[in-house]
Amino acid sequence: MNETLRGMWTRVVDRWKSVSPNMRRNVIIIAVAVLAALSALLWIVSRPHYVMVMSGLDDKSLGQVQTQLQTLKIPNEIEGSSVLVPAKDANEARVQLAEAGLPQSGYIGYSGVSNSMGMTQDEFNIQVLDALQQSLNETISSIDGVESAQVHIVMPQQQLFVSQTTQDAKASVFVTLGNGVQLSATQVAGIQQLVAHSVQGLSVNNVSVVDQNGNTLSNPDGAADASTVGGASSELALRQSVENDMTEKLTSGLQQIVGAGNAVVVVHANVTFNQTKSQSHVLQNAPNSTSGFVTSQNQEKSQSTNTNGQAGGPAGQAGSNPNSTTSYGASSSTAGNSTSSESNTTTNYDYSYENQTTTDDPMQIQGYKVGVLLNSNDKAMTPAEVQKIKSFVTNLVGQSPTTQGANTVSVSTVPFAQSAVAPSQSKSNWILYVVLGLLAALVGGFVLWWRRKRAGGNGPTDVPARIQDAYDEQLEELPPTEDEMLMSQLVNMARQRPDDFASLLRSWLSE
Repeated sequence: MNETLRGMWTRVVDRWKSVSPNMRRNVIIIAVAVLAALSALLWIVSRPHYVMVMSGLDDKSLGQVQTQLQTLKIPNEIEGSSVLVPAKDANEARVQLAEAGLPQSGYIGYSGVSNSMGMTQDEFNIQVLDALQQSLNETISSIDGVESAQVHIVMPQQQLFVSQTTQDAKASVFVTLGNGVQLSATQVAGIQQLVAHSVQGLSVNNVSVVDQNGNTLSNPDGAADASTVGGASSELALRQSVENDMTEKLTSGLQQIVGAGNAVVVVHANVTFNQTKSQSHVLQNAPNSTSGFVTSQNQEKSQSTNTNGQAGGPAGQAGSNPNSTTSYGASSSTAGNSTSSESNTTTNYDYSYENQTTTDDPMQIQGYKVGVLLNSNDKAMTPAEVQKIKSFVTNLVGQSPTTQGANTVSVSTVPFAQSAVAPSQSKSNWILYVVLGLLAALVGGFVLWWRRKRAGGNGPTDVPARIQDAYDEQLEELPPTEDEMLMSQLVNMARQRPDDFASLLRSWLSE
């Protein structure tokens, strides 16, 4: 066996020595590239795949869970409020943590309430109240932005006599908010409604909400009116919608000019929500007239005779009615008698009219304040270019629709900081680049080897290769040696009778 292996090794060495130096180099490059690619692939495949076993834990629970996993010698990673372990250890980690009573956060629920013999009603009520408080804790903690919550409920004591004053139930909610999170008035009112509707006899006015900084989030004078809160929330949403729309338009236009990532736009909209109504009563004259339409006309005539021998004056005087017309006839006097006549005409007019009610838009945009920051690292950002960008922003914002407000546009250039790549992303990119580089080297080495082989086979100057081929042909014509015949028999046995060949190898190895 040793002689056979030694003979095989000798022939391999002789064959390697007979190969040209260029061929040796190509084979070494290909072998190293294949080995490196296989090693990188094996390392990537064999890496442990981490899965999440718990999420939404507070800092205390995270520390307890991590300590227990380290005691169990289970690899683990912490990402935010989640705990990750290798996929193969996930089930074991869950079981072991459950046996250790971890995590301690969470609530028992009403299933843990017992009513054993000898338990008083007060003790039973305390258990029910505690289960209710824990249930509300978990429910409020599920709100976006709320990391944890604690609800404390104070139930009124039952009075023995009807004449005694009954106190109302009260509750307080302590919430721990995430970094930069600020609950809106609608969300706070929702928490108050949730707690009030979960406790019998509890009104919304008796529920207070406080954050981890000691700030009272609820209305001190009671729960905010739903319409008021909803209106304030909708007004804020409208303002943000207007600002976001203008920001998106400006950013989209500036990216076409300076490129992506070279401009930052900040927009503040001066918006008012004072809805006003105005009414007007407009009188209209008759067509082709300076007065109204004639609705009625009354004419009165009178005549008087004076017999006292003196001529009388006009009968009556003109009235103050503007619609009346008075005319006096001629006065005559004969033999001491006088006669006078009077004619009075009254005309009534009516005007057509139009009542107009104008309701202004509930939202009026008084103007915009726009700030644009440009990346001064861009060499193309010249003062003339900045002035053009300012003109573009000013024209896009437009003129102020009212005289009370005015648009303000500010364009400045500052050097932008280079964005840092996350470690995990950089690590994954590095692995990807290594694998791609190894594959490229492998393909390049194969192409180079194939081209050299083709050039060596067709070129007339590759004399050592031709000599080697002639030498190989002469060796093939010689009768096989004893070792070659034995090798041929072993190969045939391995192909036709693999079981016998395996038994033969085991016997040789045992010797």
